[in-house]
Amino acid sequence: MRTKLLFPLLLALAVLWGGTAAAATPPVAASLPRQAAIGLHAGYLKEEGAGLALEEAIAAYEGGRFAASHGEVLNFGIGSNPVWIRFAVDNPTAGPLPRRLSIETAWLDKVDVYVRHGGETVAAHRLGDSQAFGLRPVASRHFALDHAFGPGASEVYLRVETPDPMVVPIYLLTPQQAQAREREQEYSYGFLYGFLFALMAFNATLYASLRDSRYLLYSLYLGMFMLLNIAYTGHGFDWIWPAQAGWQQWSNPVLMVLYGVSGLMFALRFLDIRRHFPRVHKAVLGYCGVSAMLLALSVLANDQTAALLVAFTFVFLFTGIMLALGVISVRAGERPARYFLLAAAAAMAGAGVTTLAVWGFIPHNRWTFRAVDIGMLMDATLLALALAYQFRAGQAERLRAEQLATLDPLTGISNRRAFYDRATPVWNGALRHHRELSVVLLDIDNFKRINDTYGHARGDEVLIATAKALMQSIRQEDVAARWGGEEFILLLPETDHQEAIALAERLRIALAGIRIRHMDGETAFTASFGVAQRELHHGSLDALISSADGYLYQSKETGRNRVSYDVAPSTA
Repeated sequence: MRTKLLFPLLLALAVLWGGTAAAATPPVAASLPRQAAIGLHAGYLKEEGAGLALEEAIAAYEGGRFAASHGEVLNFGIGSNPVWIRFAVDNPTAGPLPRRLSIETAWLDKVDVYVRHGGETVAAHRLGDSQAFGLRPVASRHFALDHAFGPGASEVYLRVETPDPMVVPIYLLTPQQAQAREREQEYSYGFLYGFLFALMAFNATLYASLRDSRYLLYSLYLGMFMLLNIAYTGHGFDWIWPAQAGWQQWSNPVLMVLYGVSGLMFALRFLDIRRHFPRVHKAVLGYCGVSAMLLALSVLANDQTAALLVAFTFVFLFTGIMLALGVISVRAGERPARYFLLAAAAAMAGAGVTTLAVWGFIPHNRWTFRAVDIGMLMDATLLALALAYQFRAGQAERLRAEQLATLDPLTGISNRRAFYDRATPVWNGALRHHRELSVVLLDIDNFKRINDTYGHARGDEVLIATAKALMQSIRQEDVAARWGGEEFILLLPETDHQEAIALAERLRIALAGIRIRHMDGETAFTASFGVAQRELHHGSLDALISSADGYLYQSKETGRNRVSYDVAPSTA
């Protein structure tokens, strides 16, 4: 039994909604040329029991047993008995008119076409994708043939046999119209495949550089949809496996399951279901595993009916699972899940519109039939935005982590680690170009007494006020940091000894003038400073800092609230 796919949801619903296009009015002649499907001008007859030969079908038509179609696209549901379709072609000219007859469905197993003129069969063709693509009279992904209709009335009889959804959109166009229509369709599919391929390649590149499995799984998901679409639209049989009739028989159910599995694997990783909902994660993995095993058993048993049931069941539940995963993740407060939920809803809505069009509940046209592609474009775009949002959020989180690792959490200025990160290149530049460089170390006087007298909260306020005063007094190229405890450090590039001493003195006066007000009054404090300029004997940045620390100690020993330095520094 042939197993092909319109779309996972489409075919799953087709199992429930299959039907016929019964009508009571007789068919009428179809005028040429026409740009719409000619179902309204056709009659049909379903075979019952043994198959009918052409002569028997003609007799049945002449006996009034054919019913007229009420829709432009004939639709007989999934698993229908073989159907005979008959319509008349009127050529009002005196000579033959070349026309292309095209059935724009890519999954019909057998299509026998008979053209009759003047009571005789003048052409007979066997179409269908149960035979190699190269045997088709016209190299088209649809079932098409060219015929020159003689003057007056002609009859066309088609016998269609397939276990798949028997949707028969018949078009009768001039060669130019047929080429223009095909070109327009191929442009649209080119856009679809190009867009999806670009997203797939971009995310594969991101995975190669970032090694984040979300991008790899998203690429696989897009790739599986592309293969699935290529298979059920007939492009695969045309482009990739024209001689592989066996694979054509199995490609759609296999790709259906692979598409669904890839989508669920991406959803689990993207929404981090393992961390938030471990039981749900195990259940989804189990569902994928059991479905894949049942499909494999069906393939090994060469039972396409069982494979069809497995694939339909799997993809029917797949769309619901994707929505459910999005809902529980949104309710859990996962912001990227909102994009995911919208994407899943768009894909499902597109599939729903296509389903309604294929089964006759709404008009069948290029927009309603291609709604599934539009839904997938929206799905892919929204998921790409969701991945971009996650990437930005991750970058922001890493930036915050880096800032926390390099900033003092109390004062907000650099810590010792960040000081060395910024100071090392400044030191190297000064050493290489023989530039002046100075260091100022300061320590808040009697800081322990402030903590013991007023509490640690008051001590924290003193530290914050000191850091603020430092940042307001230095240049953009200077480096300030909390050195540890109540100590702070300044690295001053392009600054000589006297300039550094002057800055330290201004800071000493500014700090002494600060008053921290509170309910019991106000708190004043002072600081001691040590200043050192880079000299020849300073072989490293730490050596320069050690010199400034020595002068800071001298300030502490000689009364505090003062600036100490080398009174006769040498030049480097």
